[in-house]
Amino acid sequence: MNLSETTRLIESGARIAPDDALRLRESVSLFDLGRLASIRRRALHGDRVGYTVNLHIDVTNICANRCRFCAFRRDEGDADAYAMTPEAVWRYAEERAPDGVREFHVVGGLNPRVTLENFETILRGLRVRFPDVHLKAFTAVEIDHLARTEGLTVEEVLRRLIDSGLGSLTGGGAETLSERVRREVCPDKLDGEGYLDVHRRAHRVGLRSTATLLFGHVETVEERIDHLRRIRELQDETGGFTAFVPLVFHPANTELDRLRRATAREILETIALSRLMLDNVPHIKAYWISLGLKLAQIALAWGADDLDGTVVDERIHHSAGASSPRALTPRAVRRTISEAGFAPVERDALHRPVRDSFPEDETDREKRIVGVQGLGSSRPAGADLESIALGKTRMTRDQAAQLLAQGDLIDLGRAANDMRMRLHPDPIVTYAIDRNINTTNECVSLCEFCAFAREPSASEAWTLDRDAIAAKIEELCACGGRQILLQGGLSPRLDLAWYENLFRWMRERWPDLHIHALSPPEIKHLASGAGIGWRETITRLRAAGLDSIPGGGAEILSDRVRAALSPRKCTADEWIGVMRAAHEEGLRTSATMVVGLGETPAERAEHFDRIRALQDETGGFTAFIVWTFQPGATRLARRAEEEVDGVDSVNGVDKEKKEDMSPGVLGAGAWDYLRTLAVARLYLDNVANLQASWVTQGDDIAQLALLFGANDLGSTMLEENVVAAAGTRFRMGIDDFERLAADLGMRVVERDFFYRPRSEFGKI
Repeated sequence: MNLSETTRLIESGARIAPDDALRLRESVSLFDLGRLASIRRRALHGDRVGYTVNLHIDVTNICANRCRFCAFRRDEGDADAYAMTPEAVWRYAEERAPDGVREFHVVGGLNPRVTLENFETILRGLRVRFPDVHLKAFTAVEIDHLARTEGLTVEEVLRRLIDSGLGSLTGGGAETLSERVRREVCPDKLDGEGYLDVHRRAHRVGLRSTATLLFGHVETVEERIDHLRRIRELQDETGGFTAFVPLVFHPANTELDRLRRATAREILETIALSRLMLDNVPHIKAYWISLGLKLAQIALAWGADDLDGTVVDERIHHSAGASSPRALTPRAVRRTISEAGFAPVERDALHRPVRDSFPEDETDREKRIVGVQGLGSSRPAGADLESIALGKTRMTRDQAAQLLAQGDLIDLGRAANDMRMRLHPDPIVTYAIDRNINTTNECVSLCEFCAFAREPSASEAWTLDRDAIAAKIEELCACGGRQILLQGGLSPRLDLAWYENLFRWMRERWPDLHIHALSPPEIKHLASGAGIGWRETITRLRAAGLDSIPGGGAEILSDRVRAALSPRKCTADEWIGVMRAAHEEGLRTSATMVVGLGETPAERAEHFDRIRALQDETGGFTAFIVWTFQPGATRLARRAEEEVDGVDSVNGVDKEKKEDMSPGVLGAGAWDYLRTLAVARLYLDNVANLQASWVTQGDDIAQLALLFGANDLGSTMLEENVVAAAGTRFRMGIDDFERLAADLGMRVVERDFFYRPRSEFGKI
């Protein structure tokens, strides 16, 4: 069965067999798999994505089972073991339940001291206190445990719990239904058929339930697909499953901590196959707690149609190292959905819609399309992505703006990947070993989006001395690195002569070190302080040892954005002017972009166009790097929170002007990042290399970036301070690079700043 036949099969609503699912996985691209799953999800749900306002309550972590994949369980007597009394559960719900809560999700371990009567009391108390809240509680494993310990049938346990207020069952405890797997990772647990039978009996007494799959540990792909088959067969029999939840195994703090978490590619593949196989289960959840919020958003393009909900203080996955937030507000969930182009629908625990209109979000929704037509009076012609990817035509600014606002993620990713493979046909991902060294955090610019800079007179201001710089360089050399990225704030204390002396000292002490230093705003600042032009400044710095110039300080090359957020920094024309001067003096540079600063799609397109035009003129850019604004501890984030709260001025800007600063939406998620990256790859046809920003996106989205146009993972970055100051601290090393690349059928190659492989420039 070829792709065309499979597409027709999926479009007709026909069922695919397990063997078909396996063949699809082996024969089509991740983009094709996502497209097929998207066809099925849209046939069921259109552009709607559900969520609920819920609270998770984990009653106890004491458990008789010793599942090897579990980091949550404890033995009685352990220092952090706990069992909540009914009163503690009620108090927790009263204190932690979000406004408008519709569901309590109640589970725990197999604690012999927490009896059926205890649970009946808990449910009745919750029902009295929250009569309108649905009580979704207990895994099949817990129900079986209660039946055995109480000497009752499963049906008797279920009816007593229903009488106490139980509304539906959770899907936990399925893990992987394969008996081989269960013998290896949870031999004492209810077996796979027992799990299914509890749900069968629950459905027969009128309860609905969810089903789950824990994947990414010791199971095979064939066992995952067989798991889906068994869920589908039970659904054919009872129709009782409301949703299916693929859960990613997190190995930290478990007996299986030698394993690595599944990659983003593997996760999206599993979600897509779940949607394709489970034609009779209405909903597939992208459970953001397990997947991570960024990847959960991307999963909406691979077949998922639900983000679960607000959750509030999740414990089970986080005890195993999950890095997702512990809770989200309803508006944050909706924004995650709407940024991906879907319509958020608040639902109840049984997936019945209760609200699909959110006037409080309308401003965000309107801002997302502001400026799409800002570069032309007529609607832009649709972009022929295939022709652009093949290099036959060039994307226009209007087309770029339209695609940035409304472009299909999978179509853009496929086209960007085609162009990347045309420009770099070998299955290679490059990287560098380098270090970011920040000379100072003193800065007179104090940009609204920066959490790193300090006023020169501030007590937290600092400047590195040469001993500190030397220690950092020696550590880099010990790791095999030979390149530094050296930048700092616009300090009135550090003039051109200071940097000339620094570079001469570095060149004398480390003659093979590549000095990649001083962004255009810094060069403009140094030139102004010396009373000379940019070209002379660059010439003097180059003579002192400067090898290349980083693209920092570009942010968005739109003067509206720059006047609002960084009025004391160089203008867009000045940034381009410094880069032009550098290229004409023989220096190569990189170019950058920061998205999520409130810019419009048209302003992003303007940024691309300025870079492409200068590259046509000089050919001096080696690479383009786009990353997302990190709002933590920044004035811009605080201002957004203060927006209309009576504050008269922020950082010297009056309130009337402040309200005009951000016609676009502040912040950018993974969907926005990948779409922007793909458009960048297609637009910047004359810039050879695109970097994946793992430092702002983490490894999941960095891996996907390699399918959305990026051919480079940047550097191992022994040190990073600017993004870290905003609270983002992802870390990756060469082993991580190799793992992510190998999972895509690629290999990694170390390179220098000029993208020459290490084999061509030798050892340090």
